[in-house]
Amino acid sequence: MQSFNTKIINEIISQSAGGISPVNYLVNLFSMSKETAYRRIRNTIPFSIEEAATIAADLNLSIDQLIDLKSGYFPFNKDFNVGREPEDVYFNLLNGDIELMNKLLDAKEMKIMAVLNRIPFRLLPYPALFKFDYCHYLYSIGKISLMTRYSDIVVPLHISDLHKQSSAYFSKLSNITCVIDSMMYSNIIRKIQYYCRSEFLSDEDLHTLQAELLALLDSYERLLRTGKNSAGSESIFYYTFFNIDSNVIFIEYDKNSLLQLWIYPESPVVIKNNQQMNEVQKRWIDSEIRNSMLITKTADIQQIEILRNTYKQISELEIKKIHNS
Repeated sequence: MQSFNTKIINEIISQSAGGISPVNYLVNLFSMSKETAYRRIRNTIPFSIEEAATIAADLNLSIDQLIDLKSGYFPFNKDFNVGREPEDVYFNLLNGDIELMNKLLDAKEMKIMAVLNRIPFRLLPYPALFKFDYCHYLYSIGKISLMTRYSDIVVPLHISDLHKQSSAYFSKLSNITCVIDSMMYSNIIRKIQYYCRSEFLSDEDLHTLQAELLALLDSYERLLRTGKNSAGSESIFYYTFFNIDSNVIFIEYDKNSLLQLWIYPESPVVIKNNQQMNEVQKRWIDSEIRNSMLITKTADIQQIEILRNTYKQISELEIKKIHNS
């Protein structure tokens, strides 16, 4: 049976235009040395999931096609959003969320384990923060410039409607264990400050975002205190003080499993029913939990201090904008 690396190299040879050699292709795509590229070709070093995803996106293939899913090797199930309009990317992402949550809510047994380094605004009922996240995505892919204003951007109605649906479904999910980066709020605050300094956000925009962040933090504090959200769904949260590189979500429901690896912020790689990958990721999530601090239904002084500092940072957002103008 062909190795993982060989499958990828063969696909590069068959797909790359102009007959470019696999070595030169890898050197150009990843800015790596020729010796590093040769190690991939000789099977000395396996391609990482991130490298496979980048190659798939560059060749306009799904991961399944890249590694020949019919062989049964590493069943990835994700088509990358290559060349699609931003509206389509967000619509497909939200629609996929809703389809999955419908399955989870219908399941007899369901468990979610997540490790997160950013707030999933697409799943939370805060329209201004969702719009800000959408605007950041548009800016990150070069669809808008900082000469544009937040108030000029209109989230398409069909996307707004899906956002409302997704946040409603998400509130009903229970049995969630989540490890979060303690800097998660600080990261979004710094992002807002950046857009304030660039005058992308007006005073009114900032006030709206600030109000929603405070409402989110109030809801989060109640969730930590009781272990339940407003819909009565139960969750357990841990803080980690180590940097989390990317979001990882592992789901088990009935006899199915689903692993989401967020290599790109708007496009997760989804791996279904793969026992080997499941065991690897569950061990990693368990290790994150062991090296984290339980913050649900506790009154740990460190937890209280983190919440106080976050409230202070959010409350001072407007002051910092004035000082930076």
